[in-house]
Amino acid sequence: MKFSAALISSVFTFASLVNAAPGDILCPAVVMPPHEVLAFTSGTPVYLLELSNQGGVATLTKTGLESGWNFGNGGMGYPWCPTSTWLNIVDSIRPWKPLVFSYSQVTTTWNAGYSKYLTANATKTYSESSDFLACRPLSLTDAEFAAAPQWTVFLLTDGAIPSATDETLEKVNVQSCVKTKLWIKGVCFS
Repeated sequence: MKFSAALISSVFTFASLVNAAPGDILCPAVVMPPHEVLAFTSGTPVYLLELSNQGGVATLTKTGLESGWNFGNGGMGYPWCPTSTWLNIVDSIRPWKPLVFSYSQVTTTWNAGYSKYLTANATKTYSESSDFLACRPLSLTDAEFAAAPQWTVFLLTDGAIPSATDETLEKVNVQSCVKTKLWIKGVCFS
């Protein structure tokens, strides 16, 4: 009886998974092409800026996260393997929900994949939304912002752009806020 190289390789891979010690993370030896998540609303100051992680806060910057994404279990994790941080929606009574990166996957309602808009599926507290709010943080001087633009990102659940500061927006310039969508770049997008 002859066995193919693919079958033998599969058996060894399965055996290594079964015999792996708890906590071992095994990733296939595949190099993912860059897959930026881009602000994709032309005519706005955030157009084509990339989703980034600045100290656990979701931001848009000139150079973002590009090593592929893990969309498992309704999540949005980075990098795709081994996933070390997850994009989570922070609960808020406001229609603009803060987005944070953390080591645990809390949000399981993302509808995400390559070559599509990032969308938050409906929950008990808000309807499905693919709208986001990007606001300039108050912590950057004009010179710092000009040299390296950085926008704090929120999920926007009702489409309304805020007109006044509240407890959720206390660290951003509310007058700078713009509505955008986030496009997850696929292999064929240029």
